[in-house]
Amino acid sequence: MIRKITALLTAVFLLSLSGCGKTPEPATTPATEAAILSTTSPQTTPTEHPTETAPELPESETIFVSFMPTETAAWCHVALPDQEAAVAAFEQATAAVYSDEWWIKRDKTVGLDVEYKGEIWSFVDSGELVWPLGRVKAEDAAPLYALCQAAAREAGWKDAVTPEQLRSLSSATLRSGEREIPLTDSSALARLEQILTAGQFSLGGTGCPFGALLDLETANGETLTIALATDSCGVWMSEGCYYDYGSDSGILFDLFGVQLEFGKIQ
Repeated sequence: MIRKITALLTAVFLLSLSGCGKTPEPATTPATEAAILSTTSPQTTPTEHPTETAPELPESETIFVSFMPTETAAWCHVALPDQEAAVAAFEQATAAVYSDEWWIKRDKTVGLDVEYKGEIWSFVDSGELVWPLGRVKAEDAAPLYALCQAAAREAGWKDAVTPEQLRSLSSATLRSGEREIPLTDSSALARLEQILTAGQFSLGGTGCPFGALLDLETANGETLTIALATDSCGVWMSEGCYYDYGSDSGILFDLFGVQLEFGKIQ
């Protein structure tokens, strides 16, 4: 699903690229219908659909970190502030490739990619750096990882929510556009918790539109937000990390008394 951005978009995109700024309301249409988002987030360029890696940027001498904020479900590309240090760290890391494997079964992405000269590398939870032609050990990737994390956090990136965090729910609110639908019934919350915590990590990304957000409050007072696929797929997403919770999204949306039609909540 990775695609080339047109020459026209390239000029606009590279002139404005420096951070992700504010986040707009969650997307209500598949990303194929969007180009560069509004001025509230000029550096956010959606891919065709969310995938396990960022969409390919025009080949550039600038090194970027890319991530997908939960609330936009659209890729952000941020130029690393110290380009000299970033390029040195990238070259140090990629010179230390130790394996010709790409994704392996135990991998879980953390939602951060690094892009340089047309190459896209992804960080996984072990700290390793991977791309289609090889892997870099965590200790060799660490300097680059630190630079990418710092730049991404400055632009709004957060650690992804995991199923283990979604326990002991005290309330839930479904948001889509201007609609907010609360859920406080204890039995419905228990069922919602069962659905979400059963989510299985999906390494391959998804082709789903994410037109709804779910704000969840736990018994210890923590508030967490995840994005929900608004087609038939039972998938939730946090910071570019995907979890399959079932074969039919209706098992979740029925709890809020809503139906889905053409990727939107009715």
